[in-house]
Amino acid sequence: MGSRYRLDFTSLRAGQGVTLTALEVSDDVSAQRDIRQYVDWGDGEFSYLNGDETSQWHRYYNPGSYTVTVRVTDRAGNSSSGVFAKTATVTVVKMPGTFKIVKKKVWIGDPAVVTLAGIPSDVSKVRVWWGDGKSSTVGRTTKQVKHYYTSQTRWTVTVKLTNAAGEAYGRDIGDITTEYDESAPQVRLTKPKKPTYVSSWRTIKGTVSDRGRGTAEVGLVLLEQRGSAWYYYTGMKWIKAKSFDQAMKKVKTIAVRPTAKNTWKVKIKGLKKGTLYVVYAAVDKDSNQSEAKAKKQKLTR
Repeated sequence: MGSRYRLDFTSLRAGQGVTLTALEVSDDVSAQRDIRQYVDWGDGEFSYLNGDETSQWHRYYNPGSYTVTVRVTDRAGNSSSGVFAKTATVTVVKMPGTFKIVKKKVWIGDPAVVTLAGIPSDVSKVRVWWGDGKSSTVGRTTKQVKHYYTSQTRWTVTVKLTNAAGEAYGRDIGDITTEYDESAPQVRLTKPKKPTYVSSWRTIKGTVSDRGRGTAEVGLVLLEQRGSAWYYYTGMKWIKAKSFDQAMKKVKTIAVRPTAKNTWKVKIKGLKKGTLYVVYAAVDKDSNQSEAKAKKQKLTR
C-alpha cells in the first residue's frame, strides 16, 4: 500500500489555510474508495479523506509550526504513513505590517484615517474593515486609507491582508469614537491699540475657537454714522442710506475664512471719521453659529 501527498502552501499567516492533495493512493487488495485516509493537521484537528475524495482544505488559526501526517488504512486493516512530495510542515506567523489610527476621536463629517506600512511584497490587497459594515480595499503600497462614518458610537477597526494563500485573519488595530459636533464656535474681535484712529480700523482682526470640527467662516456687517447720515458697507465701498433702517436692510455680510492658526481679518476701504458699528459672528463646519456680537467705536482721528 502506497500513498503520496502534497500541500499547496507551507508558509501561512494566521487565518489562512492549506489544501492537502492526494497525488497517489494505491493498494494491492483494496480499491481506492475502500481506503481510509486519516489526516492529522498538527494543530489538534483531525479529518478523513474517504472514498474517491482527493483533497481537503484546512485553516490554521494560530501562529506556530505544524506537521501534517496522513495514516492510510485499507479494508483489511493494514496501515501505513503517507509520504509527502515536499515538506509536510506548515509554518504560520502573525499578520505582518504596521497599521495606525491617526485620530482615536473623529467628528462625523471628518475622515477617519488609518496609515499603512511594512506590508510584504507578496500581498495582493489590503482590506480595512471600519466596523460599520463597510470596508476599503487598497493595494499594498497605499500609505493611508480614509473613511467617513455617518453615526455616533465606537467602532473597532480591523486590517486584513490577502496573498496567494487567501485572506488572513484580521488584526484589530484599535477603536475609533465618532461624535456629532454640536458646540458653537467662539469669535473675538481684537481691539486696536489706538481705537479712535480711522487707520486702526482699516483692517479689522480677530480670533476664533471651536471645540468641534473647526470654524468655517466669520461673518461681519459694517455700518457707520457720519453726523446724522448712515452708511453701509458692501465689501468694496460705503454707500449712503436714507435711514438707519435702510442701511440695515441693504448692508452686505462679509464672509472670511479663518487661517490655520484660527485668526481672521478683513480689510475695509473708504472708512472715515464717525461712529463705526461692527456686528460679527462665526459658524462652524456643522453650521453651529456663535452668538452675534457688536462693537461700537467712535473714530475721531
